[in-house]
Parts: sequence; structure tokens; C-alpha cells
Amino acid sequence: MYTTDKNVLDKELIESAIEFNESEKERFNRLERYYRGQHDILNRIKPRTAKNNKIVINHASYIVDAYTGYLMGNPVDYKISEEYDASIVLDQYKKQTISNVDVEIVKDLGIFGKQYELVYNVENDTESADIDNRNCICVYDNTVRHQKMFAILYELGDKRGEYKNVKVYDNSFLYNCSDGKNIIIGEKTPHLFGKVPVIEFRNNSELLGDFEQVMSLIDAYNTLQSDRINDIEQLVESILVGYGTILTDAQMQELINNRTLFGLPKDSKVEYLIKALDEGQLDILRKTIENDIFKIAKVPNMSDENFAGNASGVALSYKLLLFEQSTANKERNVEQGLKERFELYNNYYVNIGKMEKIPLPEVDVVFKRNLPQNLVELSQIIVNLQGLVDDETLVGLLPFVDNAKATVEKNREEEDEKTNRMLGNFGTSIPSGEVVEGVANED
Repeated sequence: MYTTDKNVLDKELIESAIEFNESEKERFNRLERYYRGQHDILNRIKPRTAKNNKIVINHASYIVDAYTGYLMGNPVDYKISEEYDASIVLDQYKKQTISNVDVEIVKDLGIFGKQYELVYNVENDTESADIDNRNCICVYDNTVRHQKMFAILYELGDKRGEYKNVKVYDNSFLYNCSDGKNIIIGEKTPHLFGKVPVIEFRNNSELLGDFEQVMSLIDAYNTLQSDRINDIEQLVESILVGYGTILTDAQMQELINNRTLFGLPKDSKVEYLIKALDEGQLDILRKTIENDIFKIAKVPNMSDENFAGNASGVALSYKLLLFEQSTANKERNVEQGLKERFELYNNYYVNIGKMEKIPLPEVDVVFKRNLPQNLVELSQIIVNLQGLVDDETLVGLLPFVDNAKATVEKNREEEDEKTNRMLGNFGTSIPSGEVVEGVANED
């Protein structure tokens, strides 16, 4: 939310920000329902005499999980210039398994289009928490830079207009802004993060979820599949129609028990009244809708018969082109949030005197795509590039290597050890002045 004419924390501004966020809550709830598989088809009402199957094929979950797994399936790595020591921050990341927080944030990004993270401290340990965007909002100023002024974490009461709990973070303080019912500007407590310790992650510039643009197609797919089941069930329970005859009770019983029918008049006919089903056309429609879902969401359909498992790396890259481009856009937004997190952690430890300030340009966030690799093809590429590209870069191409620099150094140590062992097999050096097998060793 961007302020228009106020840059000062006050009651009216807090109320308007919360009201703005509440206006989005219905949309957020619907997006979450779709991810969980609670689609609109489940609320469909039909006449009592008609079949009413409600089939949910959860493409929403598939799309979000595909993006999340592709981008965050491997933990994010941080590369910091060697002249700076970031071990304290990185140790805090490891201590709380920050990769789990990252995955939850990116998953919620895919569902809602935006998500929040709160950075806080417990004694001298810094930690991160994934915050529900239905109870949090950041407020920015109205300059061209849109600087973050403060963030609001709130909980509403049972009655309309009742504010049960409201916390506001600005660049220096945490404010208690609720007396249990009303908004007040209450007491403030200083924090040491140097900036607003709430990070807003954005999925894209439009703040749309990964499947939000294909929800109508998902509804159409669910409806089509549900009605196909309805038609098949109605076909099984088709009406028996007799032409030129009336079946006796004995004939009806024979038909029910033995599926046979005798004694009909010569020109009579008995048949089931059924609805003609063209499964071929229905399946074409089903595939068309499903292809549109994956195309608009830019997610590959792994069950597609054209998505060969033995395809080369180049062929696979072409099939994943739009998926990769969309993921790259998401990556840039997530990277911005992760750098902001690093800055908040760094500011805290600078303010308590445990580390020095690390400029953000010296911090590189490295994402490693979670994609099956053709290791044979990759090894051939590495061999072909030897002598043209440094060893550390080449080793870094291997997906199973976490620290390329340490791997290269360890390999060199092993090579030196092997060389020394081989030289040692030739015996010790000959002391000066001694003759061994008729050969003098001279200085």
C-alpha cells in the first residue's frame, strides 16, 4: 500500500492500511481454497433427479508446486566477497534451517502473489518467520522510490471494528497500537535491525498468483470431467422403452434376474433410451482445456507424451523455455527479498558489535534449479572446456557439488599427496659425497 498525503504514523493511516488489506482477504481465501483443492465445482447444485458428481482435478496445486520445486528444490547458496566475514549470519541461517522458510515463502508467493517475512531476535539469535499476508501489510511513502515506512501485523476481534492486536514496525521501533479493542499509538520498543524488519516478497509486478489467471480454465476442466462421469452413470441407469408392447410383471422379473426377454409381439421392440456420447470429441476438448491451462500458466505438462524422458539437454531447454523465463522473473523478486533479509541480519549484528557492515553488492544469492541432469553430457562439456574456463567454474556446474572452491582445493591436495607418494617410492635422496652403485653424488 502506498500513502498519498501522509508520511507520519497515526491512527487513521493504520486503520486505512488494515481496511485496504481486508478488502483483499476474500481473494486470498479463494486462492488458498483452490490450492487446497476446495474448488467452486464442490458447491454446484443440480436437480435431485440428475446426477451431480463433483470432480476436482487440482491443477492449482500442481502449478504452484512445480514452480516452488523448480526454484527452491535445492537450498539457496550465498557467495560473499572474501574480504568480508559473513559466518555469523550464515550460521544463523543454518541454525534455523532457513531453507524451510524459503520454501514456504515461495509456495505462498505462488498462491497469493505476495508474502511477508518477519525478522526478529531471541536474545542474540536472529530468526525469520513466514507471516500470513491476510494479517500483515507494508506501507510505503508516495515518492518515486516508494520507501518502506512501516509494516503492520494485526489481529481483528470478533466484532466489526474491533482491533484485538496491532503491532507496527518502523525503521527503529516496535509500537503496540491496540488496547484490545481500539487502535492507539501506544508504547514503543527499540529494535536493532536498522530498517523495517518485515520483508514483502512479490511474485510479480501484478502481485498475481501462479494459477490465478487460469482459474476459469480449471473450473471448466472440473465441470467437463464431472459431467462426463454424470453421463456415464446415467447411461448405466438408462430408461427401458417398449414399442408396441407392455411387459408383464413376470417378464420384468425375468429381465431383471436373467437379462432375458421372451414372448413379445411380432412387431414390438424394446430398447434403452440413452444419450449419445462422443467420447472422442469430449477427450479432444479435455486435452484442449488442459493444454491451455499449462500454456497460460507456463508450466510443462510432465504427463504429455511429447515430453520425452530421454530428450537431450538442448531439447529439454526448449520445452522449458517459458517455464524458465517465468521462474527467472520470480527469482529476481525473491532474490531482492533474500538480500533484504541478509541486510537485516547484518544490521543487527553490526549494532551489537559482533560483525562489520557488509555492502549488499558484495552479497550474491545463487539459485540452483532442481532439474534432472544428464551427467554424462555435462561431464563432456566440462572436459571440452578445460583450459578455457577455470577449474572452480567448471566444478560448479556439477549439481552434486555444494562448494566448488573447496572441492577444487581438496582435489589439488589429493594430487599433491599422490605425487609425493610416487616420488617416495623411488627412495630417499643420496647424501652428498657417497657412492651408490658406482655413481657419486656431488654437490
